[in-house]
Amino acid sequence: MKNDLIFQLTNVSLEVNNLSILREINFKVYKGEFLALIGASGAGKSSLLRMFNALSSPTKGQITFRNQDIDTDIQSLRMNVGILFQNPVVFAGSVKENLLAAGRWKQNIAQTLDHELIHSLEQVGLNNIELKQNAKDLSGGEQQRLALARTLINHPQVLLLDEPTSNLDPKLARSIMDLINKLRLELQLTVIAVSHDHLLMRRYAERVILLSQGLIVGDGSFEVLDREQALEKAGLLESEITDET
Repeated sequence: MKNDLIFQLTNVSLEVNNLSILREINFKVYKGEFLALIGASGAGKSSLLRMFNALSSPTKGQITFRNQDIDTDIQSLRMNVGILFQNPVVFAGSVKENLLAAGRWKQNIAQTLDHELIHSLEQVGLNNIELKQNAKDLSGGEQQRLALARTLINHPQVLLLDEPTSNLDPKLARSIMDLINKLRLELQLTVIAVSHDHLLMRRYAERVILLSQGLIVGDGSFEVLDREQALEKAGLLESEITDET
């Protein structure tokens, strides 16, 4: 889907407290891609991810979403660009109240039908969860699925993953990622992921952007980066891949 441009980053740089975090970042993201951002601790990958739904802004350069500046309509942007965090955002209250926190429902809560909310739970495999249940009583994996269901209610075009499986055991992590990839294909979502789990990302990511000290030092499939020994050149061995704030 190379003709369907979602994001374009042009000369994007980020400085925090006079420290250079990202420098002259240029790339495009197209509809339906599964893109992984990888790099050693401090490479800037998490800082870059947060820019895609305006949780932070570049010091210099421009980011566009669907050919419009990303800051044009932040409320609309965040409904179209959902994000899953390392620790799932689950509010005090029922499962239903958590789902109703989605932006799509804020203007039409009275018209919301329970069967629509139940469908969103079924989409993420929470078939046996009741709307009246206390969301805080759910397991870690169930809470992550609930957060995903709430995001999907907005019918997003893009899903950002900020280490969403790092607090789960390997079996649960793979189950969540299998689900996300299945939904990506079914709903034609674009997925941009940061993960410390190099091997896990190899199962799903079609494209990888490799960051080192705030610069892009590789852009391609894992196979291409392996042939170019890009990970080794970036000082990034599998055992050294860690996340950064």
